[in-house]
Amino acid sequence: MVRKITLGMLAFSLIQAAGAHTTYRGEALVVGARVLGIGVSIEDTGSLPSSGGSLSTDLLNVNLPTLLKADLLSANTSGQNGETDSRASVADVTLTVPGVTVTASVLSSSATATCRNAFGSSVILDLKVNGLSVFVTGAPNQTVPLLVGTLVINEQSSSVVNTSQGSSGDMLVNALHLRVLGVADVVISSSRAGVSCAAATGVPG
Repeated sequence: MVRKITLGMLAFSLIQAAGAHTTYRGEALVVGARVLGIGVSIEDTGSLPSSGGSLSTDLLNVNLPTLLKADLLSANTSGQNGETDSRASVADVTLTVPGVTVTASVLSSSATATCRNAFGSSVILDLKVNGLSVFVTGAPNQTVPLLVGTLVINEQSSSVVNTSQGSSGDMLVNALHLRVLGVADVVISSSRAGVSCAAATGVPG
Protein backbone atom coordinates (compact mmCIF):
# COMPACT_ATOMS: atom_id res chain seq x y z
CA MET A 1 0.00 0.00 0.00
CA VAL A 2 2.80 2.41 0.88
CA ARG A 3 4.53 1.65 -2.43
CA LYS A 4 1.34 2.35 -4.41
CA ILE A 5 0.76 5.64 -2.62
CA THR A 6 4.38 6.67 -3.19
CA LEU A 7 4.19 5.91 -6.91
CA GLY A 8 0.91 7.78 -7.19
CA MET A 9 2.34 10.84 -5.49
CA LEU A 10 5.40 10.68 -7.78
CA ALA A 11 3.23 10.57 -10.89
CA PHE A 12 1.16 13.51 -9.63
CA SER A 13 4.35 15.46 -8.90
CA LEU A 14 5.65 14.81 -12.43
CA ILE A 15 2.39 16.09 -13.94
CA GLN A 16 2.56 19.21 -11.79
CA ALA A 17 6.20 19.79 -12.75
CA ALA A 18 5.43 19.44 -16.46
CA GLY A 19 2.63 21.99 -16.18
CA ALA A 20 4.79 24.39 -14.21
CA HIS A 21 7.42 24.39 -16.97
CA THR A 22 4.97 25.18 -19.79
CA THR A 23 4.40 28.82 -20.74
CA TYR A 24 1.52 29.87 -22.98
CA ARG A 25 1.18 32.84 -25.35
CA GLY A 26 -1.90 33.73 -27.33
CA GLU A 27 -4.08 36.53 -28.61
CA ALA A 28 -6.84 36.96 -31.19
CA LEU A 29 -7.87 40.26 -32.74
CA VAL A 30 -10.60 40.94 -35.29
CA VAL A 31 -9.44 44.40 -36.42
CA GLY A 32 -6.32 46.34 -35.62
CA ALA A 33 -5.83 49.58 -37.55
CA ARG A 34 -3.82 52.77 -37.62
CA VAL A 35 -5.27 55.29 -40.05
CA LEU A 36 -3.90 58.81 -40.38
CA GLY A 37 -2.12 58.34 -37.06
CA ILE A 38 -5.21 57.20 -35.15
CA GLY A 39 -5.20 53.67 -33.68
CA VAL A 40 -8.28 51.46 -33.59
CA SER A 41 -8.61 48.01 -32.00
CA ILE A 42 -11.84 46.03 -32.33
CA GLU A 43 -12.63 42.76 -30.53
CA ASP A 44 -9.21 41.97 -29.04
CA THR A 45 -8.98 39.13 -26.50
CA GLY A 46 -5.85 40.62 -24.99
CA SER A 47 -2.85 38.46 -24.14
CA LEU A 48 -3.36 34.97 -22.75
CA PRO A 49 -1.92 34.50 -19.23
CA SER A 50 1.37 32.58 -19.21
CA SER A 51 -0.35 29.87 -17.16
CA GLY A 52 -2.90 29.30 -19.92
CA GLY A 53 -6.69 29.40 -19.72
CA SER A 54 -9.03 30.95 -22.25
CA LEU A 55 -10.17 34.38 -23.43
CA SER A 56 -12.91 35.28 -25.89
CA THR A 57 -14.88 38.22 -27.21
CA ASP A 58 -17.78 38.59 -29.64
CA LEU A 59 -19.67 41.45 -31.26
CA LEU A 60 -22.76 41.23 -33.47
CA ASN A 61 -21.76 44.09 -35.77
CA VAL A 62 -19.70 47.25 -36.01
CA ASN A 63 -20.14 50.38 -38.12
CA LEU A 64 -17.43 53.02 -38.09
CA PRO A 65 -18.40 55.61 -40.72
CA THR A 66 -15.81 56.12 -43.49
CA LEU A 67 -13.68 53.21 -42.16
CA LEU A 68 -15.30 49.86 -41.39
CA LYS A 69 -18.55 47.96 -41.52
CA ALA A 70 -18.67 44.29 -40.46
CA ASP A 71 -20.82 41.57 -38.87
CA LEU A 72 -20.35 38.58 -36.57
CA LEU A 73 -17.00 39.54 -35.08
CA SER A 74 -15.44 36.80 -32.95
CA ALA A 75 -12.05 36.19 -31.34
CA ASN A 76 -10.84 33.53 -28.91
CA THR A 77 -7.60 32.10 -27.58
CA SER A 78 -6.90 29.21 -25.20
CA GLY A 79 -3.90 27.40 -23.79
CA GLN A 80 -3.86 24.03 -22.05
CA ASN A 81 -2.20 20.62 -22.15
CA GLY A 82 0.86 22.00 -23.95
CA GLU A 83 -1.08 23.61 -26.81
CA THR A 84 -2.33 27.10 -27.64
CA ASP A 85 -5.15 27.69 -30.14
CA SER A 86 -6.29 31.12 -31.35
CA ARG A 87 -9.01 32.07 -33.83
CA ALA A 88 -10.51 35.27 -35.21
CA SER A 89 -13.31 35.73 -37.71
CA VAL A 90 -15.62 38.33 -39.22
CA ALA A 91 -18.30 38.41 -41.93
CA ASP A 92 -19.56 40.91 -44.52
CA VAL A 93 -16.59 43.24 -44.25
CA THR A 94 -16.29 46.62 -45.94
CA LEU A 95 -13.02 48.41 -45.18
CA THR A 96 -12.45 51.88 -46.60
CA VAL A 97 -9.23 53.88 -46.33
CA PRO A 98 -8.08 56.70 -48.63
CA GLY A 99 -7.54 55.19 -52.07
CA VAL A 100 -8.65 51.64 -51.25
CA THR A 101 -11.91 49.82 -50.49
CA VAL A 102 -11.73 46.14 -49.53
CA THR A 103 -14.78 43.88 -49.19
CA ALA A 104 -15.15 40.20 -48.28
CA SER A 105 -17.95 37.91 -47.13
CA VAL A 106 -15.70 35.97 -44.71
CA LEU A 107 -12.27 36.67 -43.22
CA SER A 108 -11.01 34.23 -40.61
CA SER A 109 -7.70 32.97 -39.29
CA SER A 110 -6.49 30.29 -36.92
CA ALA A 111 -3.14 29.59 -35.27
CA THR A 112 -1.99 26.58 -33.26
CA ALA A 113 1.28 26.06 -31.42
CA THR A 114 2.83 23.29 -29.36
CA CYS A 115 6.33 22.99 -27.97
CA ARG A 116 7.53 21.33 -31.17
CA ASN A 117 5.19 22.53 -33.89
CA ALA A 118 3.32 25.59 -35.15
CA PHE A 119 0.79 25.95 -37.94
CA GLY A 120 -2.12 28.08 -39.06
CA SER A 121 -4.49 28.96 -41.88
CA SER A 122 -6.95 31.53 -43.18
CA VAL A 123 -10.32 31.52 -44.91
CA ILE A 124 -10.97 34.40 -47.30
CA LEU A 125 -14.18 34.44 -49.37
CA ASP A 126 -15.43 36.86 -52.03
CA LEU A 127 -12.48 39.20 -51.69
CA LYS A 128 -12.63 42.40 -53.75
CA VAL A 129 -10.41 45.46 -53.92
CA ASN A 130 -12.01 48.61 -55.34
CA GLY A 131 -14.78 46.44 -56.74
CA LEU A 132 -12.48 44.01 -58.57
CA SER A 133 -12.40 40.35 -57.53
CA VAL A 134 -9.09 39.04 -56.18
CA PHE A 135 -8.12 35.41 -56.76
CA VAL A 136 -7.02 33.88 -53.47
CA THR A 137 -4.38 31.17 -53.99
CA GLY A 138 -4.43 29.83 -50.44
CA ALA A 139 -0.64 30.14 -50.22
CA PRO A 140 0.86 31.96 -47.23
CA ASN A 141 1.81 35.60 -47.73
CA GLN A 142 0.11 36.14 -51.07
CA THR A 143 0.90 39.77 -51.90
CA VAL A 144 -1.25 41.98 -54.12
CA PRO A 145 0.49 45.19 -55.23
CA LEU A 146 -1.66 48.30 -55.14
CA LEU A 147 -1.03 51.74 -56.62
CA VAL A 148 -0.95 53.16 -53.09
CA GLY A 149 0.46 50.22 -51.12
CA THR A 150 0.11 46.44 -50.70
CA LEU A 151 -2.42 43.86 -49.57
CA VAL A 152 -1.08 40.64 -48.01
CA ILE A 153 -3.49 37.70 -47.96
CA ASN A 154 -3.08 34.86 -45.46
CA GLU A 155 -0.06 36.54 -43.89
CA GLN A 156 1.91 34.01 -41.82
CA SER A 157 5.05 33.86 -39.72
CA SER A 158 6.19 30.97 -37.55
CA SER A 159 9.06 29.82 -35.39
CA VAL A 160 9.96 26.47 -33.83
CA VAL A 161 13.01 26.27 -31.59
CA ASN A 162 14.53 23.20 -29.94
CA THR A 163 17.50 23.47 -27.57
CA SER A 164 18.94 21.53 -24.65
CA GLN A 165 17.12 23.95 -22.32
CA GLY A 166 13.71 23.36 -23.88
CA SER A 167 11.56 23.96 -26.94
CA SER A 168 8.99 26.42 -28.21
CA GLY A 169 6.57 27.04 -31.06
CA ASP A 170 5.03 30.31 -32.22
CA MET A 171 2.55 31.10 -35.00
CA LEU A 172 0.99 34.32 -36.28
CA VAL A 173 -1.70 34.43 -38.97
CA ASN A 174 -3.44 37.52 -40.36
CA ALA A 175 -6.24 36.88 -42.83
CA LEU A 176 -5.60 40.30 -44.41
CA HIS A 177 -2.94 42.96 -43.91
CA LEU A 178 -3.46 46.19 -45.82
CA ARG A 179 -0.79 48.87 -45.99
CA VAL A 180 -1.44 52.22 -47.66
CA LEU A 181 1.77 54.21 -47.73
CA GLY A 182 1.75 57.06 -45.25
CA VAL A 183 -1.96 56.61 -44.58
CA ALA A 184 -3.05 53.29 -43.12
CA ASP A 185 -1.91 49.95 -41.69
CA VAL A 186 -4.83 47.55 -41.10
CA VAL A 187 -4.91 43.91 -39.98
CA ILE A 188 -8.13 41.89 -40.10
CA SER A 189 -8.63 38.55 -38.31
CA SER A 190 -5.30 38.13 -36.55
CA SER A 191 -4.47 35.00 -34.54
CA ARG A 192 -1.32 34.47 -32.48
CA ALA A 193 -0.35 31.30 -30.59
CA GLY A 194 2.77 30.21 -28.76
CA VAL A 195 4.02 27.67 -26.22
CA SER A 196 7.37 27.23 -24.46
CA CYS A 197 8.36 24.06 -22.61
CA ALA A 198 11.40 23.70 -20.38
CA ALA A 199 13.50 20.57 -20.84
CA ALA A 200 12.52 17.71 -18.54
CA THR A 201 14.80 17.20 -15.56
CA GLY A 202 15.74 13.95 -13.97
CA VAL A 203 13.71 12.51 -11.11
CA PRO A 204 15.65 12.41 -7.81
CA GLY A 205 16.56 8.91 -6.72
